[in-house]
Amino acid sequence: MIAVAKRLGWAVVTLMACTSITFAVTYIVPADPARTIAGPNATAETIERIREQRGLNDPMPVQFLRYLGGVVQGDLGRSLSADEPVLQLILDRLPATMQLAAAALFIWVVAGTLWGVISAAWRGTLLDRASLVASIIGLSVPSFWLGILLLWAVSHHEIEWLPLGGSGEGLVERLRHLILPAIALGLGGASFYSRVVHTQMVEVLEQDYIRTAKAKGLPPLRILFRHALKNALLPVVTLAGMDMATLLAGAVLTETVFGWPGIGHQAWKAISRSDVPVVMGTTLFTAFFVVSANLVVDVLYRLLDPRVRGT
Repeated sequence: MIAVAKRLGWAVVTLMACTSITFAVTYIVPADPARTIAGPNATAETIERIREQRGLNDPMPVQFLRYLGGVVQGDLGRSLSADEPVLQLILDRLPATMQLAAAALFIWVVAGTLWGVISAAWRGTLLDRASLVASIIGLSVPSFWLGILLLWAVSHHEIEWLPLGGSGEGLVERLRHLILPAIALGLGGASFYSRVVHTQMVEVLEQDYIRTAKAKGLPPLRILFRHALKNALLPVVTLAGMDMATLLAGAVLTETVFGWPGIGHQAWKAISRSDVPVVMGTTLFTAFFVVSANLVVDVLYRLLDPRVRGT
């Protein structure tokens, strides 16, 4: 319990630090929220009146404490461009971001696992070396750059059944629109998972019970997938729980490239419009989600594995 309390305390400290840094960065940005609210044709008197009404002329510490008080109560402010609560705007876009993150995580786990199993089964061969090179390349390519390449390839070869952007209406159309952004976001993770599974599989395949299974004449695929893979997947399960939060945070650029209507795309539009409350709210919401998910995974891991309870 003491260890859990410590991690909860560090989670609070992390969120406070994120809030402070985000507020400080947005405070020194040259964008003028009052001018954004008033519009391009507003007079100087109108802009000054809005500054007074919104408390924008107050010292930075006063503004920060006021903002922090609102955050504690679940109030992330109001959008300057939409004039709606920031939290509501984020919650409206969150399902789309979670759909993209879940699809990318599926690619991470399934494609990465199969990739790792195949390369481990033929370890030391040309296929294994080629798999290693491919995984390094996959880890090195940024998701947004891969997204641009995918868009170019689809448009160049005129693959009409793969949409180039948006989300579509209906389940089938939405799934079609989800394919490209999910691949762009999921390839890097699949490359990483392939190396994790490969390492675990190589160790498991050297165990005595695998040699016994081979001596009994069991089919190679049964040994590979039923006996070896089950034990090799233990670290993957732990990683998958933590990476779901990371995917939500990393979907920003991918959503922007493909016009996927999630919180990342909304944040990009907020940046282009100098909508500071939306940018700050999205940053803090994502940080809260990541910290909370990591805390939950850490607590569950301690409950499930007695070896780490005392650390």
